[in-house]
Amino acid sequence: MNRHLTPIDISTMPDLVRLVEEVEATKKPRELKRDDKVVAVLTPAPSDNKEKWKQIQATFGSWNDLPTDEIIEKIYRWRTEGSRPVTRP
Repeated sequence: MNRHLTPIDISTMPDLVRLVEEVEATKKPRELKRDDKVVAVLTPAPSDNKEKWKQIQATFGSWNDLPTDEIIEKIYRWRTEGSRPVTRP
């Protein structure tokens, strides 16, 4: 699949502009259909939000004071024990 997207200027296509504005505002994709068949999907472009990335970076290392060996031991024990009662299939 070709990763390069060819841009299309939609400035002179008011119906498409309206649809694009809706997708941009709601952040929800829309299916484009022809004769009950989906032919394309219009999705919101990923945002270049530096503030969100700063918030994510602020969490890096936030669990460094937890007892790692103890947590790993519990995870393996929980995997062995399972989370369902024995009587449940």
